[in-house]
Amino acid sequence: MQAQLLARLLDRELAVCAADPVLSTRDVVIRRDGNVVLVRFERGRDGQPGVFRLDCAQFDAQPPSVAMIDPDTEQDLPIERWTPGVPHSIHPVTGRPFVCLQGVAEYHNHPCHLDDSWDRYRTRYRLAQTIRRLLEKAGVVA
Repeated sequence: MQAQLLARLLDRELAVCAADPVLSTRDVVIRRDGNVVLVRFERGRDGQPGVFRLDCAQFDAQPPSVAMIDPDTEQDLPIERWTPGVPHSIHPVTGRPFVCLQGVAEYHNHPCHLDDSWDRYRTRYRLAQTIRRLLEKAGVVA
C-alpha cells in the first residue's frame, strides 16, 4: 500500500513538471523509475549532457537525495565529472559529492544544516522546484 501511495505522489509531482514550460523542453527529459526520478539534460554549463538522479524513496517525509550519474552507465559520477557549478564538495557524512541546496537530503543532513529542517521547505520545494533549481546550477535553464 505504501509503495502505491508513493508512486501516485511521484506521478502527481511529475505531472507538475510536465506542465512546466521550462522543464518540459526537448532539452530536458524527466522520468520515474520506481522511487527514483531521473532528469536528463542535453547540455550543461560545460556543454556536456548530464543526468541527475533523485532518490525519492522517503518523499515527501524526507527530501530527495540527489546525485549526478553517468548518462550511459547510470553509475554515480566522481566529483570531477559533475557538471561545473553543481557540486559543493564531498559530503562529510556520506563521503560522496553533493549539491548544497535547501530541499535536498544532503543539505538537510549536513552537520552545518541540521537545524534547518526539511519541514520548513517541504511545501515550497516540491520536485518541480527542486529540479528547476538543479538545472539552474547546471546552467541548463536561467
